[in-house]
Amino acid sequence: MTGSVEIRGPRLLLRALRGSEIDGEWRAMVEAGPMVVAGLPDESAFRARLARSGYLVDGRIDLAIELDGRLIGRIQTFVPPGRLLPPGTFDVGIGLREHARGQGHGREALDLFTGWLFGHAAAEVVEGSTDPANAAMRAVFQRAGWTFAGPVTEVGREWDQYRITRDDWTGAGRLG
Repeated sequence: MTGSVEIRGPRLLLRALRGSEIDGEWRAMVEAGPMVVAGLPDESAFRARLARSGYLVDGRIDLAIELDGRLIGRIQTFVPPGRLLPPGTFDVGIGLREHARGQGHGREALDLFTGWLFGHAAAEVVEGSTDPANAAMRAVFQRAGWTFAGPVTEVGREWDQYRITRDDWTGAGRLG
């Protein structure tokens, strides 16, 4: 791929994080509760990763979620520690600032990003996990047409995993 990824939706723009936004993303990570983050990553590795935001490299990409010119969160793919993903499988994570939750932004960002992964990154399966107590994120996955795939244990915890396949996505008329 050449150039940084930008994905425009009806209300949101998914784009590379700006250098000036990385401190805020680190603060959001530090302040996130255990329902959202399994554990605090190494700060220098986290900052280095966000400095490469906007580019898909080795199955990883981070994008800012912007609404009306304001950063309201971040969406990413990552490779879970200790679990190899089959070719064409992407694991997605999303985080919205508290003030932006409950307004459909999570679902729009997830739909935009999922469509991009299927349309531009050769995805066959897109999956994501959430704390079983995170009813809001489970609802986002379900409303976006993802299927509950069962529990998965990562980083010493059990998570609810959701997924959608290319066939399910295209069957819903969302690609093309």
